[in-house]
Amino acid sequence: MKIITAVLIIYLSMQGHTHAADKSGNYAIWGKGNKSCFNYLKDRGAGKDNTYKNYVMGYLTAYNTLAPETYNISGSMRLDDIMAWLDDYCDAKQVHGLEHSLIEFIGKHHEKRLRTPPGRIGR
Repeated sequence: MKIITAVLIIYLSMQGHTHAADKSGNYAIWGKGNKSCFNYLKDRGAGKDNTYKNYVMGYLTAYNTLAPETYNISGSMRLDDIMAWLDDYCDAKQVHGLEHSLIEFIGKHHEKRLRTPPGRIGR
C-alpha cells in the first residue's frame, strides 16, 4: 500500500501538483482521521459517527479531485457501503488510524473506481 501512495504522490508532483508531505513523507492528519480504528468503532457503536462520515466524504472527495482518471474512487458504493467496509477493516485492525484505513480502501478500490460520471462512455 505504501508503494501505491508513493507512486500517487510522485505522479501528482510530476503533474504540477504539490503534495502536503514533508521531505520525509510525513504530514499532519486533521480531524477524525487522527483517531484509531478502535475509537472509530466505539463512536460508531454509540451512534456518534456523523463527524466520521463527514471526514470520509471529504477525504474521498479530495482523492477524486487529485487522482488522475478518477471520477469516484468508491465506484458504485454508497456512503453506507463505505462505512460498512471501514467497520470490517477497523474491526480487524483496531490499532490503525482511520486515515490509514482510507488509504487501504483507496488501494483496494482503485481498479474498480469510476473514471467518468455514470452514463458516460469510458468507465
